[in-house]
Parts: sequence; structure tokens; C-alpha cells
Amino acid sequence: MPRILSIWLPQLPLDRLSRHGDTRLSGAFAITAEERNAWRVTHANGAALKAGVKPGQALADARAICPGLLTEPGDTVREGLLLRALWRWADGLSPRVSLDPPDGLLLDITGCSHLFGGEPDMGQESLIRLADLQIQARIGIADTKGGAQALARFGPDAVNVAAPGDLTQALAGLPIAALALPEKVLTELARAGLSTVAQLQEQKSAELARRFGLHLTQKIDTTLGRAPDPVTPKAADPVYAARMTLPEPIGFLEDLEAVLQRLAAQICGRLDNDQCGARRFQLIVRCVDTGDHHLGIGFARPCSDPDAVLRQFSHPLSQLEVEYGADWFRLVAEHVEPIRLKQTSFGEEAKRADDRLILIETLGNRIGFDHVRVFQAKDSFVPEHEYQQVEAVQASSDWTPAPRERPLRLFTPPEYVQVETPGRPPQTFKWRRMAFSSQTAHGPERITPRWFRDEDLRTRDYWKVQTEQGRRLWLLNYPGDGAADWYVAGEFP
Repeated sequence: MPRILSIWLPQLPLDRLSRHGDTRLSGAFAITAEERNAWRVTHANGAALKAGVKPGQALADARAICPGLLTEPGDTVREGLLLRALWRWADGLSPRVSLDPPDGLLLDITGCSHLFGGEPDMGQESLIRLADLQIQARIGIADTKGGAQALARFGPDAVNVAAPGDLTQALAGLPIAALALPEKVLTELARAGLSTVAQLQEQKSAELARRFGLHLTQKIDTTLGRAPDPVTPKAADPVYAARMTLPEPIGFLEDLEAVLQRLAAQICGRLDNDQCGARRFQLIVRCVDTGDHHLGIGFARPCSDPDAVLRQFSHPLSQLEVEYGADWFRLVAEHVEPIRLKQTSFGEEAKRADDRLILIETLGNRIGFDHVRVFQAKDSFVPEHEYQQVEAVQASSDWTPAPRERPLRLFTPPEYVQVETPGRPPQTFKWRRMAFSSQTAHGPERITPRWFRDEDLRTRDYWKVQTEQGRRLWLLNYPGDGAADWYVAGEFP
């Protein structure tokens, strides 16, 4: 009979902050998340719980109860990384470990518990090891995954063990919520007067399926071991890394690049075989006198080309001060992504696209990718909001023009025009000490202000004016304004 150990980490977001020595945890502190169109408390530390804050409570109510409450939104990415780190740590307890997101692990301990002195001692040993990592946990051990999860989350003790074949009796006193059913099903069961697992076991399966659906009966069968639900271990993510130890230190740039070339060829070969590429590469150079030096580069697209890696590392390596030499090197590929194969294009367009990416990567590795920005089209009627600045690595290389004709140059703020012969638009005017005469004009294009934004609330009229001097200007005035002033808002090609 299989035996399953469930590790529940009820305070995983708070434990992550505690491991980093966050001083805010010395007082009332809570983790929040947006649920049902409102910010709610998901986790609260001891001081917050003592003050009356409860998980699931609206943030406004929690702050009314505890005015000194400090909060922070949950970070699911970092919490997931911590959970995956604990998943690898759990290999020391069992060779078959599975993730139970967002805050749990499942271990198949069949044939393993005797190495720790029995199942209760194995549960206690797990708690001790997690406590050393500053992680709070609860343990449940049973014949099935659902039974172990229920005991870990709703059992009376920190370690709850259901003897083999005694799962039905062990779960009888637990609430129905221990079965991890959808909220809608739990509400319907409560309306029917069912509150414990024992009351649910007394009902006929056919009646439960007819009234509450097959999901409920299937969950009961897998939890009680009537249907198989094994622990499926997840394979660890591959690590693309290579290292080299030299018998004698080296210090010349050519030698450093030769070592890097060999390491990059090994890693990129593995990436190519897996049809993957890396967005970042990290190089550790250990000098005999100054210790480890960490060098990093990034790419605008997943890369598996060793020559590109060497090209981007050439500048960081040239800046590295190696006085007495380096004898240990390690290159790691990070942020690995699958490469989506596409048909190869030919001609100047493909070359320009590659040159653009190489330029972005070179500048990004010198000054930071967040400082390399480009303009991207944005659909808006307000001229100054028809474009936005985005990071070049995230921007599309294709410019999507606005559905409305707009000037090539936009003046922000618009430049004042001295009207010589009034009109709508003016017949003659001076701009930048140059005289112009209107030949043809198209307009007006009226744009009303966006009342929900903090901006100029005057209505605008724009005119496209072809001047006799050959320049095409975009004139602007504000109808209804006291002064009938005119401005040049832009210039067409």
C-alpha cells in the first residue's frame, strides 16, 4: 500500500520575507492580493493575528482594526521559486517528490520511513529541517494524496498520521473543506446540512453525484483510496552550465576569450540539441588574488550562438583587472526559452533586423537594457499620446501607423504663430521669423479633452496647411478661448 507525506507551508510568503531578514515582520504585517475586485489579506503574521486581522478579510477592514498594519502584495513568482527550491530540498526525504502549488509538496514515502525511525519520526524530522530553513510547515501522512493533504491542512497536530488502512476513520471528524472542493460545491453542501467528512461518507454516491455532480464523488473516491491518484514526480529543470579549472593561472585577454569560447561551445551545443536559447549568460572568473568576479550579458532574443556570446562578453572581459591571473571559470545560461523555428528570410530586410538586435544587445549590455528605449505606436486621438516609449527588447520591429494622418515632427509644446492676415486658418503668418502664406487648408479636426485625465481641458482644432513656400504645417488653435492665438503643432514631410 502506498504511503504519501504532504508538506503544507501555510505562511510561505511571510517565510520568504523572514528568510531575508525583513524588519517589517517585527510588527503587524500582512500579505495582500486582489480577489473578487477587492484587496484582501491572504497571510498575516502573529502580531497581526493577535490584533484581530484574519486571512480573507478585506484590506480596508483589516486597517480599521489594526491602524498600524503594514502590507505588501504577494509575489507569486518569487514564492514559486522558493517552493521549487524546497522541492529540490525534499530529495533528502524521498526520491519521489511532486509540487503541490501554491504552498505544498507531496512525497511518496513508501519504503522510506524506516530510515527515519518510522512515519511519526519522519514527520518530526521534516519539521525540524524546515524550521532550520525558517519555514513553517504542517505534515500529513496517509494512504492517498487527498488524505495526506486533508490531514496536513485540517489535522489537529503539526504532524498527523493516519495508520495504513485507517484513512476513513482518520478523516471522519474533519470538515468537508478538507477535501479541497470548489467553493460553489462547499456552499451547496453546507445548505444541505453536511459539514463533516463523516456525514458525507454516510450518503449514497449515486445521490451525491445526482445532486452535486460527479466531481464530488470522484474526489471522495481518490481521497479514500477507492480510485488511483499516485504522486507523479516532476523532473528537475535542466541546468545549462560548464566550468573549467586550469593548472596554471592565465591573465591575457586572448587566453580568457579562448576559455570562454570553449565553455560557450559546450553550453550552446546542449541548447541547440534541446532547441532552446538563453536570454542571459553569467560568467564567474575566479582570480587567485581577488576572488570571484561575476560578469553578465543579456540578449534581445533567445541565443544559442557561441560567437554571439563571445562578442557580447568581449567588453566585460576587457574591463576585468586580472593582475595575478585566473584559474577557475564557470559559464551559466539563464532564462532559457524554447526557440520557435521560422522560415529563413533573405535580403536586406533580414540583415537590418539582425543588425537592429545586435545593436540593442550591445547597448543593453553597456548601459542597461532598461535604458535602451524606442518609440512604439499607440492608437489614441490625442496627438501626444499616439506613441509611447518602451524597452527596445520588448518592442516590435514593425511600426504600426495610426489610422489618422499625423505629422512627421510633433512640437511639444506647440510653437506660437504671429498672425499677419487673420482667417481660419490665418492667410499669412510668421513662424520662427519666417513668413508664410496659406495655399490650401484642410480641417478642422476637433479633439475634445479627456475629462478623466489630468491634462489641458481646452478643445483643440487642428488644420493641415499647405503653404506657398512649400512647407506643410499642422496649425492649432483653441476655439472658445479668449485669445484667438494660433500655434504650429507639427510639420508634415
